[in-house]
Amino acid sequence: MQQLGEDQIDCLGELINVAYGKATARVADIMGAFATMRPPQIAVIDRDHFRQLLQQACALSTSCYLARQSFMGDFSGEVVFLLDEASATNITAYLQSQLDSDDSDDADLLLELGNIVTAAMMNELCAQMDARVTLSEPELHRLSLLSDANRSASIGVFDHVIKIETLIEFAEQQIQGRIFILTHGQSFEWIRRTLNRMLDGLPN
Repeated sequence: MQQLGEDQIDCLGELINVAYGKATARVADIMGAFATMRPPQIAVIDRDHFRQLLQQACALSTSCYLARQSFMGDFSGEVVFLLDEASATNITAYLQSQLDSDDSDDADLLLELGNIVTAAMMNELCAQMDARVTLSEPELHRLSLLSDANRSASIGVFDHVIKIETLIEFAEQQIQGRIFILTHGQSFEWIRRTLNRMLDGLPN
């Protein structure tokens, strides 16, 4: 599996920091609450490690949620937003109170949140990398068993996973958010070349 060098990781981290910051601002606007975001931790992992992280998330709580959105274009793959059950409960309860209604479906709220986070982050990231991609309609999956994590759709078709881990903090809530960008080897090579081009363009 290909990896990124230290300079490439730092460059990608800066891009994702800006992109995830835009996504956090969108969520804060919708929730009507001030939000802060800890600097994301970036790592490149393989699909087996990704499966392990899903298994751990399911094992630590009774369930977890995946908002998934595939994308195609200059580079292709899938972006996944992972929420543990506590974070999902916190945010749906908060949004229900903001809407002053108990009628809104929790799954619809989580799907909309996932769509906002993944779309806002990917759109900003692609703009910075001068990439053209098209996002598909989002999907929401609830994983409640370790076997669910193992069977999570389409994991096996991707070679590389970029793990983005951060904590979005609101005044009264803490939302643990993990984003994973799953790509094929060819798309990962496109990312690596683009990062090199951006690094070459930096002043000495």
